[in-house]
Amino acid sequence: MKKFLDVNGIEICIDDTEEGETALLLIHGLTGDKSTMYPVRDMFKDDYRIITIDTRGHGESTHPKEYTIDDHADDIHGIIKELNLEKVDILGYSMGSYIALRAAEAKCDDIDHLVLLCTKPNGKTSSVARLLKEANLDITQVTPEEMMQVIIKASVAPQSLEKVESGELDILKLLNGEEAYELNAEEKAAEDASLANFDNSNDYDKVTCKTLVIGAEYDGINPPELGREVADGIDGARFELINDAGHLVIIEQPEEFQNIVNDFLKD
Repeated sequence: MKKFLDVNGIEICIDDTEEGETALLLIHGLTGDKSTMYPVRDMFKDDYRIITIDTRGHGESTHPKEYTIDDHADDIHGIIKELNLEKVDILGYSMGSYIALRAAEAKCDDIDHLVLLCTKPNGKTSSVARLLKEANLDITQVTPEEMMQVIIKASVAPQSLEKVESGELDILKLLNGEEAYELNAEEKAAEDASLANFDNSNDYDKVTCKTLVIGAEYDGINPPELGREVADGIDGARFELINDAGHLVIIEQPEEFQNIVNDFLKD
């Protein structure tokens, strides 16, 4: 069920399955929205209450002209409070993993399990902005087609790229979602600025919830060694590497991804 929550002075749009004893909150990646996490929702909806969100500046949530990763983190705790949940499990993907980790560093008393998928400890810009710059493209001016070409090349394993080019593997749902809320140039600039010079590596000691970090062998956006660095910094965190997959590991190796996360959440 779609809901609009008043959180920290803005509206946050969520989709809530409302069924299940344990709530699993999913946080999407850069330029995404809640619908880009529906493939993950569908993997776990039989066992968990799934809450997918449009982070501020995305989808149907309020689009402020400026915001920070700390604003995102505050929103996560605000969502949990607004839904009257004592504790939740959180899975953050790419940008969503930076937000999830920052939320856990702020406080962990409302987080049970934390899953960081395709993450990194810090960055001067978003990973996508870095890739576009390397391709001599401006994130505020790039066309969706140009961005897609850059992202796909850096996002999948070699064998997956062949399947994408032949049409055998459809990755558009994960990249674009089902609701097609495309950001304009100003919104993309605000999104990128929110990640400028972010650094989650200084407060690892504040993360007391159970933590799993998942990397993918061929991830050109957030290489797996960066995820391992995050896991090594968090006391008791576990690191899992999924082979033969890139940044789009969710659709490249869905069964292995689902099994790893399930085993962790049920621990």
